[in-house]
Amino acid sequence: MSLVEMIVILLVFGIMMTMMIGILSAATKIYIRIQRLQNAQIILDNTLQELRGMTRDAAGYVKIYEKCGENDSIADQTGTQRGQGLEFVNEDGYVMLLSTEGCPGTGIYRGSQLFSTVNPGDVPAGRLFARYYVREKDEKYHYEDPSGQPIARAVNSVFPDRYYMGNYLEITYSYPPGTSSDEKVDYLEAEVRLYGDEEKNELVVKESVVLDLRYNVNRRDGATADRAAL
Repeated sequence: MSLVEMIVILLVFGIMMTMMIGILSAATKIYIRIQRLQNAQIILDNTLQELRGMTRDAAGYVKIYEKCGENDSIADQTGTQRGQGLEFVNEDGYVMLLSTEGCPGTGIYRGSQLFSTVNPGDVPAGRLFARYYVREKDEKYHYEDPSGQPIARAVNSVFPDRYYMGNYLEITYSYPPGTSSDEKVDYLEAEVRLYGDEEKNELVVKESVVLDLRYNVNRRDGATADRAAL
């Protein structure tokens, strides 16, 4: 074999390898995209199942906040038709506050004693998070202490951070159309979205679902949380 023939063969082989790499690269990207979509759908399905379980036994009342995340105070805040925070009383009598918008620095109390602290940034936005409160005689609960520091009786990250596989969750709740304050409702609507980036520009998967309630409960728009007195 002459040198010229060897060079021609190497050139042809190089061209073929380049074409194969391009084909394999495209196939790999498609596979990664499909795998990511499948993982996202699994995350979404599990989240929906957990969300249905938590809200099904809502009793007493339900309330929707427009925002109740890391930078939002809900003390004396009224409810809205549609928003990203959901509050209700569970069967054990605790007020539950669900959000995916993070949690402010919060003191966790047992009775009148500070038990632990959730620091700012401990709960990033995009994770389903629950806070628990105890109602007072006036049917309200203390969301802040006298100094304005958020407080709670307990908190719970519904899933560990690694469960989301680098994705970010957003849930928007709404009442049935035509519902007004103090009316009975037996279901809520929720739009659940999973994003691939923290800024929520890259939508991966979404689903709109109905959250059926076991009991007919009142829609509450009035203030349900306040600041503890001095």
